[in-house]
Amino acid sequence: MRISFLGITTALATAMYVLESFIPFPLPVGRWGFSNSLVLYTATTSGRDAILVAAGKTILGSIFSGRILSPTFWMGFFGSMAAAAVERLLFLLGFGYLGSSIAGSAVNNTVQMIIGAIIIRSTSIFTLLPLFLGFGTVSAVANAYIAKAYERVREVKG
Repeated sequence: MRISFLGITTALATAMYVLESFIPFPLPVGRWGFSNSLVLYTATTSGRDAILVAAGKTILGSIFSGRILSPTFWMGFFGSMAAAAVERLLFLLGFGYLGSSIAGSAVNNTVQMIIGAIIIRSTSIFTLLPLFLGFGTVSAVANAYIAKAYERVREVKG
């Protein structure tokens, strides 16, 4: 059952990762991050498996979109790993979908900026952080509602 859940969740997250590339984003290097709704859902249901889903969707999505091993891949990979870990921890501490998602988004964006600063060897990238945190919060709220919807669907089908 666990392997099936991980396979389906990773496949759906990967498809969302690739498809969201076609949705215009207000910033040139950003993404909406709706595939993170499945990472958030997994963080609340299957614990450490959220890191596997985050890694899988980032690696596979980057392969399918031609971004594998690019600077944006590394930024997204480490950001996604950190977000999954934080979301799981906060859920264990009693936070719900919304709080975990907003915190995960903030950690994701901050880690992405840190990796970006390392890659370009400049801290000037941090001037973009407030913009990314703002758009990330909007995405985080949407992801929390989407993840909650997954939970309701699973309860009905369960």
